[in-house]
Amino acid sequence: MRKEKGLKINMLAFILGILIFSCVLTYLIPAGVFDIDKATKQLIPGTFHYVAQTPVSLWQALCNIFNGMVKSAKVMSIVIFMGGALKVIINTGAVEEFLNWAIYRLQKRGVAVIVPMMVILFSLLSAYGGNDSFFTFTVIGVAVAARMGLDPIAGISMTYFATAVGFGGALKGRTLVAQGLADVPLYSGAGCRTIWLFVMTAIAVLYSLHYCMKIKRDPSKSYMGDTEWLDSKSSVAIEEVRFNLSSLVVIIVTAGSFVLSAVMGVLKGWNYPQQVAVLMVASTLCGLIRRESVIKICDDFAEGCRSMGFVAFIIGLGSAIAITMTQGNILHTMVNAVAAPLMNVSKGLGTVAMFWFNWFFNFFIISGSGQAAVVMPIMNPVADALSINRQVAVSAFVYGDAFTNMLFPTSASLLGALAIANVPLKKWLKFVLPFLIILSAATSVFLFYLTEIGWTGM
Repeated sequence: MRKEKGLKINMLAFILGILIFSCVLTYLIPAGVFDIDKATKQLIPGTFHYVAQTPVSLWQALCNIFNGMVKSAKVMSIVIFMGGALKVIINTGAVEEFLNWAIYRLQKRGVAVIVPMMVILFSLLSAYGGNDSFFTFTVIGVAVAARMGLDPIAGISMTYFATAVGFGGALKGRTLVAQGLADVPLYSGAGCRTIWLFVMTAIAVLYSLHYCMKIKRDPSKSYMGDTEWLDSKSSVAIEEVRFNLSSLVVIIVTAGSFVLSAVMGVLKGWNYPQQVAVLMVASTLCGLIRRESVIKICDDFAEGCRSMGFVAFIIGLGSAIAITMTQGNILHTMVNAVAAPLMNVSKGLGTVAMFWFNWFFNFFIISGSGQAAVVMPIMNPVADALSINRQVAVSAFVYGDAFTNMLFPTSASLLGALAIANVPLKKWLKFVLPFLIILSAATSVFLFYLTEIGWTGM
């Protein structure tokens, strides 16, 4: 296995640096504020005016770390709890078992069948029940590709590539964090985002299939730059896996819990308390379906909560940045500077601009929840200033954050998948960059449309 060297940016150091920098800016940027609507707590467009300077000391900025954690308590709580619940579900092994069974059943079928089916499987399962460890399935993807006479890039496209697309349409994780920070109901807009997940998956299927069929007809067109991979035999044996009904039931229960929370959020106004209860029941039920002991379920839950503790802290730290800029009365000044040039264009273009900002900013903070903590406190007032619904701003963040995970070398899962498949980064970029341009252009049109029709997600 070839080790892939990548750029490393410590997220904690980077965000602490932003906090200190924001403190310095309160001495340099003119203070200003928008009037606030007392009913909606959103700023009123066109009311910006300058006020007296109120700089924030470094000591006060550091004190704001605690204040930020208190302010973000609800969002931090749902993140920690979801980490525990999903850990229970993932540790049952049901998702992996189902994928292994499906791959075993598909492996002897032709390229035109196995490529679309694997892309669809990995995309949807990543959206509703997967996690970062899914990149390890690249081993199996490369093995399947080799048996069909395809190159390692084709193997990545059927596994890691597909999971990255599914991650873009997920209703959990960073989407809930962004909604919490934007103060919009959790799971709202799920129907529209699910439709776009299907569209993104369809684009991924067509793109992967086009590449695989091209390589099947003429191996010299492989982006690997040679045909040495034709002579290599995969050392990974895809063993027979029997169908286990319990693994399918776990997947249905998991996906059903998200759907139930989304539907009841619209119909009955369910929010944090009810959605936490649903996750508790669903994760416990999944563990019991797989015949796990209550002690193991509890241990897995505790492990998942511990793993999300740092993420929760980063969310609180991001909130501390927003508090510091608000105390210094520079947040609205910055918002006005960003929004003013966009006032003369359509709101849809403003949303597209927010999407592309997150698209590039993801290079610095590859963590979805960490990026949400930093950018959403700024995007919220920008959206208010441009009269863009915050639900649309959440979507601009979600898609902007997700797509470049399969592009930037700051993504550990991307580097892991490339190392497993022994594919150089520059050759992978030749494959993925055209897809990202297509997907990002289509998403820009989609976001523009949502903005122009006044979509609220409710």
